[in-house]
Amino acid sequence: MADVICRSFPVCSTQMERKKAGMKCVIFAGLPAAPELHSWWADADYVIAADAGYENACRVGVEPDLLLGDYDSAPRPEAGAKTVFLPAEKDDTDTYYAARKALELGATDVVIVGGLGGARLDHTLANLQTLVFLAKNGVCATLADTDNEVTALLPGTHRIQARPGWYFSIFSAGEQAPGVTLEGLKYPLHDYTLTHAFPIGVSNEFAAETATLRFSAGMIYLVLSRKEPPRG
Repeated sequence: MADVICRSFPVCSTQMERKKAGMKCVIFAGLPAAPELHSWWADADYVIAADAGYENACRVGVEPDLLLGDYDSAPRPEAGAKTVFLPAEKDDTDTYYAARKALELGATDVVIVGGLGGARLDHTLANLQTLVFLAKNGVCATLADTDNEVTALLPGTHRIQARPGWYFSIFSAGEQAPGVTLEGLKYPLHDYTLTHAFPIGVSNEFAAETATLRFSAGMIYLVLSRKEPPRG
């Protein structure tokens, strides 16, 4: 299987290769986006603000190309050509609807900022399911905040550049992901079947300049988490 090239994720590729990956869409969700995340949206081809994501985008100086939401938890923007008002009672979350819109527009790379943490665990879980939806439709999809990055990966070979000071974790996004091999990490695996009932993939660490993840079926969440600063 070919290496996976994804503009939103730190795989080993040149900047030119990343640009060839296709259209990048950034979705601003309901939680504030820190200015430190600027690199995630700096090269976006299209920006969607989902509900309260409009205010969050404006706070970091980003003018979205499209606003959408039911605005049950945020001020209602003025009606216009780039505004889509959604009913409060619907099957989709606002962020999921934004993801479907990104797919409709031809996005091949989607980053959701403001979609992790906060008081609503249910929305975080819904956003993880949104990653799966996007990945199953051939989109490289990532949830990002200042301390965590989550990407849903399809079977294949994935080479990830080492990130000093960050943990490397993997979780099965379905019942199981067979054929998992990890190289370039403190705790390697070889042809292992990762399941959704045992967190063996948590808190690994980079042991080389590049880590390699291979698996043959299923889907995997790859999570990079910033280590806590030393105390004392």
